[in-house]
Amino acid sequence: MSGLTRYHKEAAAIGRLLTSYADLEIDLLNCVHMATGDFDLALKAMFVPRGETKRIIQGAALGRPVYAALGLETDFDAAINAMRHCLLIRNQYAHHNFWDDNTGKLAIGDLESVARQPIHQTDLRSVVPYHVDVALLREQEGYYSYTDGMLSWVNFEGRFKRGLLNNNPTQRPATPTKPALHLP
Repeated sequence: MSGLTRYHKEAAAIGRLLTSYADLEIDLLNCVHMATGDFDLALKAMFVPRGETKRIIQGAALGRPVYAALGLETDFDAAINAMRHCLLIRNQYAHHNFWDDNTGKLAIGDLESVARQPIHQTDLRSVVPYHVDVALLREQEGYYSYTDGMLSWVNFEGRFKRGLLNNNPTQRPATPTKPALHLP
């Protein structure tokens, strides 16, 4: 806990990233539901199998044909790719450990990858420390916001193109650079 205690701003941002990922899954569910017109189908296809990657795969498989028929295939694919990057961000924090390594930045490391190594381990020196700071975490949160906006825009644009709405009440968000998972 010392790393998260000392780096409380980073800890708060990581907490937001972990918890708000579920909101992105709901955004994808809504996007797929509006494309297919079948909430039960989208819900069960995406949420009966466990696992975030499976949800994205199922959502993409259900939504892509409909959005492609509307000429929104590239936009839907961009939203799915953004969702996949958000999952990488989320998984990094969900499956890593945190500590203060006296570098002035929060250290994160993957014990699971060390445990999978075939060599006999005697301590934690094999854990490769990566670092994050508030600026990077803000970029990652911004990318989550982009993904949220992109899923919403595709959802509304699809309904507009199908004649279900008079206009798209949202604007297509500008595509940002994908943030790094950790500092170089």
